[in-house]
Amino acid sequence: MLLLLKTCTSVREASLLVANKGSWTLSIKGFHTSFLRRCKTKQEKPPQAPVKGIPYSKLTIGVPKESWKNERRVALSPAATATLIKKGFQVNIEKDAGVEAKFSNAEYEAVGAKISDNAFLSDIVLKVRAPSTAEVGKFRNSSTLISFLYPGQNSDLVKSLQQQQMNVFAMDCIPRISRAQVFDALSSMANIAGYKAVVEAANNFGRFFTGIVI
Repeated sequence: MLLLLKTCTSVREASLLVANKGSWTLSIKGFHTSFLRRCKTKQEKPPQAPVKGIPYSKLTIGVPKESWKNERRVALSPAATATLIKKGFQVNIEKDAGVEAKFSNAEYEAVGAKISDNAFLSDIVLKVRAPSTAEVGKFRNSSTLISFLYPGQNSDLVKSLQQQQMNVFAMDCIPRISRAQVFDALSSMANIAGYKAVVEAANNFGRFFTGIVI
C-alpha cells in the first residue's frame, strides 16, 4: 500500500490518501502527527511595525577636550568621526580636542564635524577619562555619556551623574568576552601600556637589551 500526503493548508485539513487498485480514495482526515505539522503552508507574516526611536540624523555627538593632567588621548579620531557622520549623526568636536593626539581642527572639519564650544550639550558625549566634578555640571540633563568611569572607585561621581538623570555607559565595565570584543577598550589600552612600559624601561636601562624577549 502506498501512502501519499496531499498538499495541506493546515494540520486539520491534512488528508492521507491510500492507493488502492489504481484509484485514490480518501482514508483519514485530521491526521495529526509531527510530520503533518511540518507540512503546514507558510503563511505570510504581517508587516512589522517600524521600530520606535530617534533617527540618527536627530542626534548629536559631542567630543570635549580631555581635562585630565597629561591626558593626550581623544575620544574620536577624524576617521571614526567620518563613519558616524556617514550614518547620519551630527558630531560636535570641542576646539583643539584632538591637538594632543596629533589631530587638528581642520582634519575634523574636513570629514564634516563641527568645531564647537558646547560639546557637553550634545545628546551623546564621548570621553576618555571620567568627567571631573566641574564637568558634571556641563552635561545636559538626561543626556548620554560613554567613557571610562570606574564606578566602584567613583561612587560620588556616579551619584552626581544620577542626579542629572544621565544615561552612562562605563567602558571599563564591558566584559572582556568574545561577544563583546568589538567594544573592548580595556585590552587595547592595556596593550598600549605594556608596549610603552618596555620602551620606557629600555630608555632608562642604560644598556642594550641582549637576546630575544618573549
